Amino acid sequence: LVSPSFSPSLFHSSYLNTGGMVHRYDIVVYGATGFTGAYILKTLATVKLFEGKSIAVAGRNEKKLRATLDEVASETGVAKVRLYPVIIADSTDEKSIAAMAKQAKVIVNAVGPYVLYGEAIVKAAIENGASHVDISGEPTFLEGMQEKYGEAAKEKGVYIIGACGWDSIPCDLGTDFLKRNFEGTLAYVDTVVKTNPGKAGYCLNTGTYESFLLAIKSHVDGSEAKLHKSIMPKALPKLNNDPNFRPPLAKFQEPGLNAWTMPFMGADKNIVERSQYFDYHENGQSPVKIRTYFTLGSFFTMIKLAMWGAIIGFFALFGPIRRFLINHPEGCSFGMFKKSGPTKEQVKGTSFDYFFFGTGWEHGESPDKDLPIKKASAVCHGPDPAYVATSACICSTALALLDDKENLPKGGGVMTTASAFRDTRIYEYLDTMGVTFDMIEKSK
Repeated sequence: LVSPSFSPSLFHSSYLNTGGMVHRYDIVVYGATGFTGAYILKTLATVKLFEGKSIAVAGRNEKKLRATLDEVASETGVAKVRLYPVIIADSTDEKSIAAMAKQAKVIVNAVGPYVLYGEAIVKAAIENGASHVDISGEPTFLEGMQEKYGEAAKEKGVYIIGACGWDSIPCDLGTDFLKRNFEGTLAYVDTVVKTNPGKAGYCLNTGTYESFLLAIKSHVDGSEAKLHKSIMPKALPKLNNDPNFRPPLAKFQEPGLNAWTMPFMGADKNIVERSQYFDYHENGQSPVKIRTYFTLGSFFTMIKLAMWGAIIGFFALFGPIRRFLINHPEGCSFGMFKKSGPTKEQVKGTSFDYFFFGTGWEHGESPDKDLPIKKASAVCHGPDPAYVATSACICSTALALLDDKENLPKGGGVMTTASAFRDTRIYEYLDTMGVTFDMIEKSK
């Protein structure tokens, strides 16, 4: 449903009804009024790669959508943003989201938590012939969509690609980048993500906090692991040599990084494992094992964060307490998460580095006989990870779906970013928007 108060003269020609058939907008941003949705609009409005693309916004509240368009137009100086068509759509109203999906080539879904609100949009997209990308970092949702809708997406020839934001473009494409540039056979990768806040500090929007709390139960009770295994039923080759043991709190001393780290419990590891499963069974490439870590500063900072995570994680298992935690994010997180999100100064001053430390074999060496001793490392660098880089990532995936169709896996489906986009120009698109991938060192 396009807002009835919207002037017909402002409709993009791609929407006009011709011969009884409604033409589609290239990109429909669903959830444009949200914190991340507004950043996505800024990216679409200011990056030249999107010139000529027809863009519409969708959400429940027309007044808020128009206010967001006005705000983005004022901040970017791009007046045409005010002319983006408005589509009224609500995930609780099947007819409205079906109508939205019928008007989209690609739906950019910025409404989370996805475990609560995401499935209805995925279902509508598939049934109405639209591809769908999101910024979910929730393994249960992402893998549930593959299990439930994988075949339906193939039948419709559409692409349902999850985790297209900072979860998990840098990790998934970075692992694939190192694998391609490794002169031999890559066996293992240890990844470490490092955020670099400026003088103003940094915080996250509470939507991320809520998604984290909702994901804890499925992670602890084993349902997440069971689902992960069910969507990858075929065996992968087993290596005779496992990577070196690292304790939960370990110091990395590698090219470009000297820091204390802890295991990163986000979606990255699950996503990369799905990509490696696809690369082995579909492309015949040797799969890579991955371990994911993060660092936030000193040894004592990491200890304090571990204690907070353990306490919050335990209490999040209990429904009434979890609701209390969700309703009081700022106090329960000591200001790490705020409803207002980070300030513009904080966003501008923050960047990230995502390191990849790989080990494998030289050309001609045997994985069955030889120890993996060849090493190589890479890094993904970018601006503020949660909003600026996330917007660059998801907009790049939308562009790849629109402009690189011939290089996508044939037939559509529900898949990961590396599986879908590894042969497209997505690395070029990301580079244009400030997210870069580079090799650091190759050695033995």
